[in-house]
Amino acid sequence: MNCPHCNSPLSFIAIDTTDGQTKSIDECLNCGGHFLPPYLANFLSIETAKNVDSVLPKSKTVPSSSPVCPKCGQNMSSIKDDSVPGNVTVFTCPNNHGDFFPIGQLLQFKKAQQAKIYYHKLWGIPLKSAFAVIIPLVIVFTAITAMPTIVKQLSITQETRIKADDILTPPLITPISSTQVLISFSTKSPAKAQVRFTEGLDQTFAISQTPQSNHLLNVEGLTSGTLYKYIITLNINEKLTTTDEYTFATP
Repeated sequence: MNCPHCNSPLSFIAIDTTDGQTKSIDECLNCGGHFLPPYLANFLSIETAKNVDSVLPKSKTVPSSSPVCPKCGQNMSSIKDDSVPGNVTVFTCPNNHGDFFPIGQLLQFKKAQQAKIYYHKLWGIPLKSAFAVIIPLVIVFTAITAMPTIVKQLSITQETRIKADDILTPPLITPISSTQVLISFSTKSPAKAQVRFTEGLDQTFAISQTPQSNHLLNVEGLTSGTLYKYIITLNINEKLTTTDEYTFATP
């Protein structure tokens, strides 16, 4: 593939994500830009972003034209909503093939993301949106009541639960405030996913209604100083598997 901005050949580099996986991203040695799979920027640490953006480009000229998706050839548009600060430039493919960060922008994005989360944690202010300074996932997080499928889930065997735990990373809990957390995890294969709370909250959340590899859930309205337990159900090729219970406690 060629660089969305300068059309030079892209190189693969391996990076580690915050949920313990190793992923590949595309790097342009000519202009220093990076093309990332959808949503992957949300799962990078600042240190990783710093290392990625340390490339010394051969050219210091920034192309004036809009970047083009290297996978589908469509013009990429810059994200203008509150998920990306005004001083950070991120281009996204209209067909959801990925996001392009010109040189230096990935690190700036991660710094802004961390600062936003820290600010809201410090002041105990709920985020305006689960996706504030987070590249939006093309997912609608919808709270749903108990459904007939839950009855089927209760009958799933321990063997199936172990299988589910084997195909997803341990969920990462990011506290936003004492009443709000983000739950994120990845699956080895694209899957639909839902979270059902078994203690502390009587709700089931549909996270990924279309098969995804990266999953993010915003949970609001929690009670401070409370223990919560939940299980994750995965739907892979219409086969349901469920995990053992996970727990977290609000501060």
